[in-house]
Amino acid sequence: MSEEQLSGPGASQSGQTTPEATAASPPATAPTMTSTPPAKPTTKPTAKATTKPTTEPTTEPTTEPTTEPTTEPTTEPTVKAVSPPPDVEAAAPKPTTEAAAAPQPPAETAPPQPLVALVVDDEPANRDFLMRLLEQAKLDVKGASEGQEALDIALKYDEIALLVIDHKLPDMAGVDLITKLRARYPKACFIMATMLDERSLMDQAFSNGCNVFLVKPHGFMELFKRLQEVGPDPERLNRLIIDQYGLRPYRG
Repeated sequence: MSEEQLSGPGASQSGQTTPEATAASPPATAPTMTSTPPAKPTTKPTAKATTKPTTEPTTEPTTEPTTEPTTEPTTEPTVKAVSPPPDVEAAAPKPTTEAAAAPQPPAETAPPQPLVALVVDDEPANRDFLMRLLEQAKLDVKGASEGQEALDIALKYDEIALLVIDHKLPDMAGVDLITKLRARYPKACFIMATMLDERSLMDQAFSNGCNVFLVKPHGFMELFKRLQEVGPDPERLNRLIIDQYGLRPYRG
């Protein structure tokens, strides 16, 4: 095809169309160019809203409240409860020591029981008088009118301190009763009380275990005096004769 043909009317139309098309292009491009700037607002709000709110609230509230309350309240109460001050520990035993060292009241003890005495005499007047006399010497006195009665009373007592026995009893002689009772009470003080002032009877009485040979009625008050001084002690009231002449040792 020749150049004329190319530059014919059709080409002119195409050339006219080009300027129109060219003039019409800018409007199409301008809207495209102007629509790009609005992308900036979209980027900035998104970055700011996403970064700051997420970082600041999450970091500050989570770190500060969690660290402070957990450390302080947990540490202080535990230290106070487990490790009390030294002064409190040292002061705790003091009440116990003082209470232990406090003097205790003395325990009440029962008063001592009086010593038992036995009077064997078939004459009621002599027996009652001698029993009252021995009671004034602070003895617990029992009485019997026969030898067997005296033996029955002796079975009730493990210890009798003093025995005053008449020689002439309805059922047995006094010297024989001394022999039987001496076997039961080897540490007792035995007194033969009789109106007979005979040497032979004295010898027999001391041989059977008599400590004092008393001649009635002269020796009662002297016996009472001696009992008040030394009590029914067989070592201090031993091998003695009490009669109208007073107290003297037996020399057998």
